Amino acid sequence: MQKKHFYIIIGIFILLTFIFPSCKKDKFDTNSGISFSTDTLTFDTLFTSLGSTTRFFIVRNTQKQAIKISNIKLAGGATSSYRINVDGDAGINFNDVEIPAKDSIYVFAEVTVNPNASNLPFIIEDSIQFTTNGKLQQVQLNAYGQNAHFFNADSLESNTTWTNDLPYVILNYLQIKNTACLTIEKGCKVYFGGGAAMIVEGCLNIDGEDTTNAVLFRGVRLDKDVADRPYDDFPGQYAGLFFLRRSVGNINYLNMRNSAYGINVGNIKTTDDDAQNIRELQNMSINNAPIVSITNSKIYNSAFYGIFGFLGKIQGENLLVYNCGKNNVALIDGGDYKFINCTFYNRGSSYTSHTKEPVFYFNNYFKYSSTAPALQADSALAYFSNCIVYGTLDREIEYDELLGSIKKLNLLISHSIVQTNEALDFPKFDACKTDDPKFEDVFKFNYKLKSGSPAIDFSETPATLKDIDGFDIVGAKRDCGAYEFR
Repeated sequence: MQKKHFYIIIGIFILLTFIFPSCKKDKFDTNSGISFSTDTLTFDTLFTSLGSTTRFFIVRNTQKQAIKISNIKLAGGATSSYRINVDGDAGINFNDVEIPAKDSIYVFAEVTVNPNASNLPFIIEDSIQFTTNGKLQQVQLNAYGQNAHFFNADSLESNTTWTNDLPYVILNYLQIKNTACLTIEKGCKVYFGGGAAMIVEGCLNIDGEDTTNAVLFRGVRLDKDVADRPYDDFPGQYAGLFFLRRSVGNINYLNMRNSAYGINVGNIKTTDDDAQNIRELQNMSINNAPIVSITNSKIYNSAFYGIFGFLGKIQGENLLVYNCGKNNVALIDGGDYKFINCTFYNRGSSYTSHTKEPVFYFNNYFKYSSTAPALQADSALAYFSNCIVYGTLDREIEYDELLGSIKKLNLLISHSIVQTNEALDFPKFDACKTDDPKFEDVFKFNYKLKSGSPAIDFSETPATLKDIDGFDIVGAKRDCGAYEFR
């Protein structure tokens, strides 16, 4: 059995050292003769005490002769928040740095923001000064920092409320014990370090209010990589949100992006004891399933799953789930699920492919060993109403039933627009369409409906009274999917 460990301590150490050989010359240019690839090195917003990515600039010798820079120094000296590396050497003061004719050197800079009491972004400034033949030049260093509440492999054992005063940063994991309920109020921003997870044994309430006061879950990296791509676009920035057996979740207006596993509902608490893990799996039932409600929320850019149910109970309304590397919704080993007015779409992205795994997958068993019998679900119900389940594959809905299983799959997709090459026959499909839903612009991730969309007024009761943006129903019927056409 492959173990899934949620308690992972990850240390990230970035060492960027470039050594460029330089040849000694007998003759040096007596002018400045150097230029810089930038006059200001800017670091995006950083959380206090977490450091930053390393940035660099290039110092070029524009002359046909070697140049000797008599001094390079970090203006702030030893008390600076910055650290620099010049041509492979770390320090704060460098003398007689030679650059061969028409050659260059690299200067790297890194910054750590010291904590303070401010809840607003603040700027940390310094400069790197170059003295060449008596001429002073400099490159400015600017970083923006922000204080935050930090949790590093911590547990909450009593009821706790997070207010929107400072961001919240989770490193490694935050565990909500079965004695505790965490309430996250509207507008809170929660940032996760690499591989970090929020693990719920007790209760989690996410109380977003509307699209402008949603709760945010995202990775901690606010900067860009060396190719100038925002880390915020990369899937798998952190593990995700995990509801263990018997836990409870009430999620409203959550904007969750760039995780690995999205929202997981039904996991067991694993240990290093394989026999104990197997007993926990065998003791799973619909009676000890976590119960999670997710409304008016967006989950996207997940490396694997958007929503993962493992013999769990989920009710989802007004959900938008897109750009997932595996399945937007995967329901394994049965469970009890209901989704109303949701949009699930996948076409892949610059970072995830969509060539094999469908948008939706459902089965009624779990095989944890090649030799042991598969676990059979004691409930396997999934109901989709007024939803859009669409993508670029011929078949975006797959299900698998264990031969001879006691509890058969009970799947019903009603009054929905689906992408499938399967016959839309009852009892699995009721009054469904396979037409293109005509989104505004899938390339810009705009899944609102265009005029003439077959999803307009295509719904049944029950239907949500407002759409994901909080707009009222237009006309006699609710439109299919998360968005009401306006």
